[in-house]
Amino acid sequence: MAQINKSNSSTSFLTISFQKVIALVIAISYIGGLWVNVQHELEGAHEVNEMLPILHWLRDSTLAMVFIFFGVMMSISFLRWLIQRTDGRLSLLAQQSLTVLVLGVFTGAAFALGIPVHGFLFGVHLDMGVELITHMLTDGSIVGLVNMAISALMIFLLGGLE
Repeated sequence: MAQINKSNSSTSFLTISFQKVIALVIAISYIGGLWVNVQHELEGAHEVNEMLPILHWLRDSTLAMVFIFFGVMMSISFLRWLIQRTDGRLSLLAQQSLTVLVLGVFTGAAFALGIPVHGFLFGVHLDMGVELITHMLTDGSIVGLVNMAISALMIFLLGGLE
């Protein structure tokens, strides 16, 4: 992601492609959402009005895109600030690694913040036996790691985000 534009000597900033960001948001939403749905299925979690697994995944992933979009945009804003603070001293590989890390953390948090909304709209997952905050922290951290892998793959396939 990390192409630094030195057009102004006092500031540097990341340039991004909106189309690549949208591709990243879609990949994280649907692949990360698939991971969460499979994980819940393996744990025996069920909703009040259970849907077919593929419809459940498509519904939840589509709704998660709003949270993921804001998570990705906040990641990019944070990365711009952080990379500006380094005055261009980070290599391209270091910037891309930092990008993957930050995207995973922010989008994992976005998934976690969507859990109470999901519970309100569709009924809480039954048979899980855990408190909401524990559920949010567990799912958010696990999907954050998955999202790091998805982000790394997408940055590689897209040739960066610029």
